[in-house]
Amino acid sequence: MSDGSSSAAKTFVPADGWTIASFRLIPRIETYPWVVSFAQTPVGRLILLALVGAGLWASGQAWVPLTLCLAIVTFVPVKRRLLLTLCTLAFTFLIPWFYGRISISILIAIAQVFVLAGILFWSAAQWPHSFYGRRPLVFLFCLFWVILLWGVALPASAKASRLIWQFVFVFGNYIWFIGFSLSDAKSPGHDDFGRQVGAYMPFWGSSNTPFPKGSAYLRQIEAQNSEQLAITQLKGLKLLAWSLILLLALRFTIVAVHDHLKVLTFPEALSLSASRVPLPWYTCWEALLYSFFTSLMSLSIVGHRFIACCRMAGFNALRNTYRPLSAVTVAQFFNRYYFYFKELLLEFFFYPTFLRYFKKNKNLRLAVAIFAAAGFGNALYHFMLSPDFIRKLGLWKALVTFQVYLFYCVLLSIGLTVSNLRKRRARRDGFFLTQLLPSISVVLFYCLLDVFGSTERNYPLIEHCRFFAHLFSINF
Repeated sequence: MSDGSSSAAKTFVPADGWTIASFRLIPRIETYPWVVSFAQTPVGRLILLALVGAGLWASGQAWVPLTLCLAIVTFVPVKRRLLLTLCTLAFTFLIPWFYGRISISILIAIAQVFVLAGILFWSAAQWPHSFYGRRPLVFLFCLFWVILLWGVALPASAKASRLIWQFVFVFGNYIWFIGFSLSDAKSPGHDDFGRQVGAYMPFWGSSNTPFPKGSAYLRQIEAQNSEQLAITQLKGLKLLAWSLILLLALRFTIVAVHDHLKVLTFPEALSLSASRVPLPWYTCWEALLYSFFTSLMSLSIVGHRFIACCRMAGFNALRNTYRPLSAVTVAQFFNRYYFYFKELLLEFFFYPTFLRYFKKNKNLRLAVAIFAAAGFGNALYHFMLSPDFIRKLGLWKALVTFQVYLFYCVLLSIGLTVSNLRKRRARRDGFFLTQLLPSISVVLFYCLLDVFGSTERNYPLIEHCRFFAHLFSINF
């Protein structure tokens, strides 16, 4: 469109202020004053909780205890952080034990990890200028690897072996939460350890990546009054509704594309390729694109649900996944796709490297920091995520079988470095050149990168390379 037609389109606004661009599938109810006022009343809060409980039930969650905890935090906001810790402890110890989902030995290991975390946190806060206090995160990771190597050295038949590996498994699940606590311990106004525990896999749900980032972040985003709480909870309700819409879309996609159209998943296509079953190149593309978009939808659904419950608890956390398909650079997509994992890499790997090394060379400084985070940190996170491989195969063989994801981390680091260092050209007019084409290019980059993004270790790197080449009708 010409400049004249674009400006004319912008000037056409209906009398009520509504435009096509302003259309939203879920209205911005948190901007309606009467809705916000009603949400501050006891009846309004009950209705919000009932709607959230129904949404959690539709999501297939343990909606009764979760809704009950949200209700307690909602109606006693002055004790929110204390109640957060109590609810988290209940979801960690009592509820899994009540439903028979966890063994007593695992519960004991979790308690031991909490005790260890408390000692590490207290020591870092008590002696901030000591050798340990200046580098508590280095000590934390070294301690983890010492215990892991101890487990590797012990014979599998030894009685202590099973207990050590249980501890390693639990320690690995909580190590990033403990890391955020140790980072906060050096802050002047840090929370005590009792409040820190409330952010250790909080009751609203989390993966090994903290949702959201630790106790320090919770202090920043906590609702300070009734109006802020109402707005935050309304935004949480919207996000939960959006996760349900995505869940329905995902189920429809699986039935329509996978079940009826018989489009393969990427693991299925890779398995056939490794078995030397000939596949048309376009079938490989179908499998890759299908798996990419369903994985994106799955991550969005889980992340939206976690953050929706976090907001219902009174913490206005940012979304984990936010419009990644509209990203126009590789770096922008990485920031929007899995926000809290990106924040973890920044906190523990990017900033420590960026602030200490190569200060005289701006580009080299940035490149090394990116490789430290997206390369080394990313690989370390996922390698520690599956200690069972190390227990079964030994450290060296586990590292060798990890070659595919190591290659993925190198490619991702190169892509992010180029994206951050290259000079952006002046923006050109036109949606196709400024938005659509760059977004398609970014999605294509990540789709192709996903060929090497597997952590399952089922096939060597050469098989993934062969699949990648076959996408372009190159066979070897």
